[in-house]
Amino acid sequence: MNRLSIKSKRLVGAGIVTLALAGGMAALEWRSGPGQAYAQDAGKPTPTVQAEQTAPAADLSRIFRTVHNAMKGAVVNINMERDMEASPAPAIPDEMKKMLPPGFELGPGGPQHESGTGSGVIVSPDGYILTNNHVVDSASVLTVRLDDGRELKAKVIGTDPKTDLAVIKIEGKGLTYAKFGDSDAMDVGDWVLAFGSPFGFDQTMTQGIISAKGRQINIIGQNNPQLAGLTYENFLQTDAAINPGNSGGPLVNLKGEVIGINAAIASRSGAYNGIGFSIPSNDAKYIMDSLIKFGKVVRGYLGVGIADVRTSRAEATALGFTGTTGVLVKEVRPDSPGGKGGLQLNDVITDVNGKKIESMMELRTAIARTKPGEKIALVVFRGGKNVSLDFAVGEQPDTAVAAADKAPSGAFDIKDLGIAVSEGADGLKVASVEPGSLAASTGISAGDVIYQVQGKPVTNVAELRAALKTHRLSAGIQLSLRSEDGSRRSVFLRSA
Repeated sequence: MNRLSIKSKRLVGAGIVTLALAGGMAALEWRSGPGQAYAQDAGKPTPTVQAEQTAPAADLSRIFRTVHNAMKGAVVNINMERDMEASPAPAIPDEMKKMLPPGFELGPGGPQHESGTGSGVIVSPDGYILTNNHVVDSASVLTVRLDDGRELKAKVIGTDPKTDLAVIKIEGKGLTYAKFGDSDAMDVGDWVLAFGSPFGFDQTMTQGIISAKGRQINIIGQNNPQLAGLTYENFLQTDAAINPGNSGGPLVNLKGEVIGINAAIASRSGAYNGIGFSIPSNDAKYIMDSLIKFGKVVRGYLGVGIADVRTSRAEATALGFTGTTGVLVKEVRPDSPGGKGGLQLNDVITDVNGKKIESMMELRTAIARTKPGEKIALVVFRGGKNVSLDFAVGEQPDTAVAAADKAPSGAFDIKDLGIAVSEGADGLKVASVEPGSLAASTGISAGDVIYQVQGKPVTNVAELRAALKTHRLSAGIQLSLRSEDGSRRSVFLRSA
């Protein structure tokens, strides 16, 4: 008797025992056959759920189907091929060389190719497609597959590694394109639908809600260390299933409007774990328009160093600021748009163009979206009162260059801070900074000039030491610094 038949007999036997135990509760009619048994009773089927009871769910399903049918023509699959350097010739072990002819050598490997797949969304009738930078980065060939089966070659129009966005273009007739919605109008709890090609499965749609807004996860900086501190992350978080292959696909509201471009997931396994991230459409559209028009992203620029009040509460409180959100100005370059516009060291920015600013990323995003030359209206907390400023933003440079450290001679140790300072015509200059010290942890560098402690001027070592003696490091001390390029900033030092 084979294993399958044994298992079948056991199942039948178990059924007989179960029915036998319930035999006194219902009239049973047994019909036996080879290796099987049937029972009939006077049972009843499960009740039918009435249509009026399921109407809300049926309406939602109908909306989902409508949005899918509207969007599917605009959602595309992107196949990428990338050329790689030929692999070097493999080393031959010494014991094998003895068996080879004299002078025999292995040549280098042939050309290497890498391929990948992602998603995108057509956003114009002339074939512009919005996707992720990491989907098309360094591609030698891009092939776009449409919902109707057409496969078209695409060219890269522009990329923005700082936000992980890219614009590519195809040439084709009768293209279906998607419309943008207002990502700022989306709120936590709103329904959304994610489209794309997870694991290569084209035209997949998943549903969920907006779980959070304004998320920063530092994934762009992690994947591009050269951009650390220069990236923009303002993600919409969603629980709509996003998996490998969804990258670059649209996140859509129930009107069928694109409100995000899917970019990343938080996962322990590499696949969907309930947390996905999408670049807001308002950011994406500004970047797309700039790439198409200029071939690069042109961003507004203040030229000041900033920090979240949430993470600098003690420093903000010492300035008399009682709020819990806002952005603290930590550095001002005198020749920057912000410096020329009237921003000062230790200002707390609370409003931009009439809108409350809660975080550093909100401020950076608002300024970046502003075209260079356009004016902005700021409200800052300064000296116990609110001050209004109006000035034009500048254009953000492509790179930020740090000043080189210099170490003047004739220095005096300030051991509590971990620095050595020297007196000179420029003032009280930092000669060196001890690695791992309190000063090092706040970004103080050799060449910086200390000109204030707790808002009071210091011009020599004696005044600095007296100020440090008056104010306890355990409670926190604020130093005002001037960098070698003339920019001013403040740092807050507090010992454990």
